[in-house]
Amino acid sequence: MEGLLIAEVLRDLAPRLPAERASFRFLDEDTVVLPLLGGPSLWIFVRPPHPRIELRSGAAPSGDGTPTRFQELLVARAGGPLVAAEQRKLDRVVTLRFGAGEGFVASEPADLIVELTGRNCNLILTDPQGTILGAAREVGADINRYRQIRPGLAYTPPPPYEKLDPRHASREAVGEGLEGKKLKNLRKVVDGVGPDLTEAVARLASRPLDASVDAEHLPAVLDALGRLVEAPRATMEAALERPDVETLRDRERRAALRERAETLVDKRIELVRKRIGDAERTQAAGAEAGELRTEADVLMAYAHTVPDHAESVTLQGFDGDDLRLDLDPRRDARGNAEERYRKAKKREQRAVRARQRQAELEGELREWRARRAELDALDDEALEALIEELAPTKRRAARREPGVRYRGPHGFRVVVGRSARENDEVTFKVARSRDVWLHVQGYHGAHVVVLAENRE
Repeated sequence: MEGLLIAEVLRDLAPRLPAERASFRFLDEDTVVLPLLGGPSLWIFVRPPHPRIELRSGAAPSGDGTPTRFQELLVARAGGPLVAAEQRKLDRVVTLRFGAGEGFVASEPADLIVELTGRNCNLILTDPQGTILGAAREVGADINRYRQIRPGLAYTPPPPYEKLDPRHASREAVGEGLEGKKLKNLRKVVDGVGPDLTEAVARLASRPLDASVDAEHLPAVLDALGRLVEAPRATMEAALERPDVETLRDRERRAALRERAETLVDKRIELVRKRIGDAERTQAAGAEAGELRTEADVLMAYAHTVPDHAESVTLQGFDGDDLRLDLDPRRDARGNAEERYRKAKKREQRAVRARQRQAELEGELREWRARRAELDALDDEALEALIEELAPTKRRAARREPGVRYRGPHGFRVVVGRSARENDEVTFKVARSRDVWLHVQGYHGAHVVVLAENRE
């Protein structure tokens, strides 16, 4: 969701704040609904790659699904009224601030940080000081060394940037920033603008995306941008209402699919070429089988002259020349000859199979080269099918439970971490509030958790 569209939602929400609210509703693990008493509901979608936030009128859904662990934490720690909703610049990050709750169990103030950043979208709950209490998707050092999202760490916002805010920058400043640049690079200059809003500006200004913003057409571009700032969603939807016209997002998506498909096809072509090379080398080795058979025949003919346990021997070949042979001292002359017969037969069989396989591989190589030449003619669906054919989506394997597990004499299960990674998982993913956590004070060692399992 693009920054100006997020700002419009928060602008509509602002007059209602601070607001009393009902409890959170969870439609699934990626959809959170917050009903505001006497008003609309705030809907938050954090399913990649197109997260968004909306205000919807009407009754909120019941949300009868089983909440995730993070959703349970959200209910427990963000129970107070919604007192503020803030956006950093026109970035795709929203902070929802909740006051203290006064229910049956009082709750401290908390902040819910909604990161609507494409594939990396997330929900992060922090205390007012910015310490992370929990996240819908935890991010460890193995994923991002510089910005980890884990309970107990200080929340680090996305990296800062410098762009012109179209709501406050003067028309002259925006014009200076845009003049001479291609229209498709609008989002690199103006904050809060992404592919869809860039496309809308291009259509409103009647300019191609690849065209430069010259002095003649700059006023039309600035006028279009101004209309979007006033009413982002309505203006964008009106400009993009023609479904037969490909948008910038569509073109970027297609370019990414085309590049991915081409890379995978090139890898397959290279793999087939290497396999053809292997087949050729196998056939060359098969041609040497005759030499092995000749050596074996000589050994059989002069077996009575070969000393036991010899590592090598020189015999007269059938052509009259001396023939030096390396031997396996564990075998006699007949055994070494039989070993050569076996190797010769194996190489000949491999060479026959390699010859047949090479013919198949050369046909496969021609086919993949033809398919590569046809990539530009494929539509998105065909490109996606080709990508899936070459790189099937791997289902995430069920991960084993972390730690060594025992049943203690008291009847409770005990989990023991065996490494730094498992210690983190045992402490932050396995342990719950009523479990007993143990560690040796002042030393490196295992984190141990005694699982309460809802018992005293």
